[in-house]
Amino acid sequence: MTNREVLEPIRVRQSARSFTGIAVPDEAVGRILDAGRRAPSGANRQPWHFVVVRNAEVKRAVRVQCEAAERIHHAQADKNIRRWYAAHGITAEKPFLVEAPVLIATFFDPRAPYAVPSVWIAIAQMLIQTTQEGFCSLPYTPSGARVAPILGVPEPYLVAAVLPIGEGVPLERQPRRPLAEVASIDRYGEGFAAP
Repeated sequence: MTNREVLEPIRVRQSARSFTGIAVPDEAVGRILDAGRRAPSGANRQPWHFVVVRNAEVKRAVRVQCEAAERIHHAQADKNIRRWYAAHGITAEKPFLVEAPVLIATFFDPRAPYAVPSVWIAIAQMLIQTTQEGFCSLPYTPSGARVAPILGVPEPYLVAAVLPIGEGVPLERQPRRPLAEVASIDRYGEGFAAP
């Protein structure tokens, strides 16, 4: 494997908030989950649990709970965040939670050391593998939605993200800041330039 092979799905990955509904094979879902479970974690605790949701009624229940929480979140959000949401067309409505043929609800055990960064490494690896499989996703973070009871996930697990997986309509590509702006060499502000 060359470095380019690993970098390519990272480079081309785009989020999608609209899905065609075309099926995602179990084999692809298995590889996406495998990418997540292989992530490094604090003290190797692997503090995550992934719930794959295909059932239409369960997806509807997740959507209802998430949209109720989003309405509260949007109403209470700082005005600058509300402006950003408006500029990007982000509302409390989350149709992608039922449009996508598969949801992967990603939970973590907050008692584990470094649980939050660990689960987000797993999520990142699943997003990359989703792209490698030829599908789209979105790291959707439900704003306080109580999806654990719907999915039978016991306490103290908390939801980190719900990943809709499927053939998507990618969002417009957002610009990425140049490497020299986000990386320094030896000292902050001394821009790193790749050879």
